[in-house]
Amino acid sequence: MIDMVEIVNASEKDISVVEDILLDAVRWLESVGEPLWDERQVGWARLSREFKICDFWIALSDGASAACMAVVDHDPVLWPDVVKGTSLFIHKLAVKRFAAGKGLSDALIAHAKSLCAERGIAALRLDCDSARPKLRAVYERNGFVCVEEKIIFGKYHNAFYKCAIHDLGQ
Repeated sequence: MIDMVEIVNASEKDISVVEDILLDAVRWLESVGEPLWDERQVGWARLSREFKICDFWIALSDGASAACMAVVDHDPVLWPDVVKGTSLFIHKLAVKRFAAGKGLSDALIAHAKSLCAERGIAALRLDCDSARPKLRAVYERNGFVCVEEKIIFGKYHNAFYKCAIHDLGQ
């Protein structure tokens, strides 16, 4: 595990930090033959169509920017039946290679759960490529349950996960 993890809300000065973390993930996934996003999808020009910078949270490992995620309270594209404000949604969770396997995904997920608890929101949701068993295992060990699998945009096989916050005693 990492000695010191701090999770901070991103601000305008952190745009390049978020891009760097996501780009590191893009390059690593390409290098192991499991591409997910491309470089255009993690540039701020594209990200800013879906997110505000304050939607992002950055995990610092011993002071170095090591991981990030976006947390939003509405996702009408992927979760059209979920009423705004009844769930939080995690997107673009990524960990830089130097910090892989050190618990940063778990720390970010725990932070998102605490955001739900602070806001009185009973569910945390996310989606991922259904053909990534290691990633799915991360979510499942953190209390997420797969509620549906479907093909989105006619080509992406996604698993949709929900974590009921009240069931976790938070």
